[in-house]
Amino acid sequence: MTFTDVDTPAPDGPPASPRPRSRVVLYSSLAVAAVLAVLIAVLASAKPASTGNSASPLLGRAAPPVSGPSLNSSGTVTLAAFRGKWVLVNFMASWCVPCRQEAPQLQAFADQHARSGDGEVLTVAFDPADVNSLSSYLRSAHLTWPSVDDTAAEVAYGVSQIPQSYLVDPSGTVVAKFFGPLTAAQVDKVIAKADGVS
Repeated sequence: MTFTDVDTPAPDGPPASPRPRSRVVLYSSLAVAAVLAVLIAVLASAKPASTGNSASPLLGRAAPPVSGPSLNSSGTVTLAAFRGKWVLVNFMASWCVPCRQEAPQLQAFADQHARSGDGEVLTVAFDPADVNSLSSYLRSAHLTWPSVDDTAAEVAYGVSQIPQSYLVDPSGTVVAKFFGPLTAAQVDKVIAKADGVS
């Protein structure tokens, strides 16, 4: 799209000078377009999740407790209730685009392990101001795994950016930390390695 300034003569007078406002609109539009282009490029080049074994002091230690009101059902949800299963503790917000991108993979992991009864996803609201929006998003997207509002968990797990997830083994020990959007296959690979399956 091109923009053109048109000088229109004023009635019974000399030609009007170019309007500065139209130039401001043009430059503002170009600036907004540039910012959007950069944002799209960043999102398109987002790296897939990686696991870190030295990035978190929680690795090899007991997982911090998670407990609070459920975002997609009634009652209280706790991490302790899933002892004996693999649990992917996932931090999410409704406004987080990469979180939405990984959601189908989280659902695939949850569905697969629900059938075998050996694993679960537990989402923790990352942003206290986003709890209601996150709850609405989970319901509208038909994401069925447990989710919880626990502001203390964000601090205990040291989460400063999302998406971020921690894999907790059946004994309650943190065995992996994931950065960025993950896939069900990535999580299963870590589980297989921990279980000694080649």
